[in-house]
Amino acid sequence: SSVQPPGATRPLCCRRHHRLSNASLGTMAAVVVEPISIPTALGDREILDVGVSKLNLQKIDNPQKSLHACASRYGSQTIRSIFEKMEEKDMVSKFEELTLADNNIGDDGCEWLLQGLTAKTTAGKTVGENLKVLNMPRARFGTAGMKSIGNLIAASNSLENVIVSSNICDAAGVQGEFCAGLTKNKSIKSLCLAACRLRDAGIVSLAEGPLKSHPKLEHLSVQYNRLEAAAAKSLAGMLAVNQALRYLDLSGNSIGAEGALALVDGIKKNKGRLQRLSVSQNEIQTEGVKAFTKLFMSPEGKALIFLDLRHNNLPYKDMVVIRQELGKPMEGPEGWMLLFGERQLMMNR
Repeated sequence: SSVQPPGATRPLCCRRHHRLSNASLGTMAAVVVEPISIPTALGDREILDVGVSKLNLQKIDNPQKSLHACASRYGSQTIRSIFEKMEEKDMVSKFEELTLADNNIGDDGCEWLLQGLTAKTTAGKTVGENLKVLNMPRARFGTAGMKSIGNLIAASNSLENVIVSSNICDAAGVQGEFCAGLTKNKSIKSLCLAACRLRDAGIVSLAEGPLKSHPKLEHLSVQYNRLEAAAAKSLAGMLAVNQALRYLDLSGNSIGAEGALALVDGIKKNKGRLQRLSVSQNEIQTEGVKAFTKLFMSPEGKALIFLDLRHNNLPYKDMVVIRQELGKPMEGPEGWMLLFGERQLMMNR
């Protein structure tokens, strides 16, 4: 082979077609286990190793490129190609963690993901039987895509952590197939549905359906979903009977004082199973903050080890009074984080 002079680089065509993607583990450049060639949405092709346990397609490898260009690198055809190549190899995916965040996966990509992960090998094994973490925030899918994710959840016995935040699916996205899938599933421990524009109707469907009885779900995030009092009331009803949930994040909604009072009642009926709650940025005002701080200091609320009440339109004069009642006066050493042994209460205006 010819020897290149010092400082020389390979021609662009060679670099383009022989580049080894670092989307998988950083060490895989040394040993490639299962290489496949995949198309990108930019009209390029890359070599990808699918013989790894963690596949990460969230790539912003050049700060001088636009975020749009980076986010558009892998699309639905990439997902289709990955699983078609796996089908050709008749292999069970080794993926335990799959990160597709910030890519143009879309509804079609979610459907290809469903078909690929639930496919069977000739030996009768499920291709995605090892998958534990599905990380897909900002993957640009909507209602149809979320329904595909629901069907995937239904078929999985291994998924433990599902993050599908910031995919605008509206209430329809979690109704029907998604609720049915979560009802059937017995393995998920953490579910992030933040900023999906679920509104009250979406939360009511979840709270009156699978959330009441899911045996493993410990963490639920529904931040920034334009929720109001009706959603809080349905979640309160769910908390009264739920046995598994330990952390509920409602930050960035508008449940108001009415919703806050309903949640307090639901937590009392929960009998100490819920341990962490965030209702920051929810316009619960003085009435709601007082109800929560009273709960926090009561025997019924002693199981709460983390309570976030920040940014709830609490007037300064009322905060002074509440701090005094808590035994944490404003002139004391603590700021917005108030410590009660190992328990944390966060509160400001």
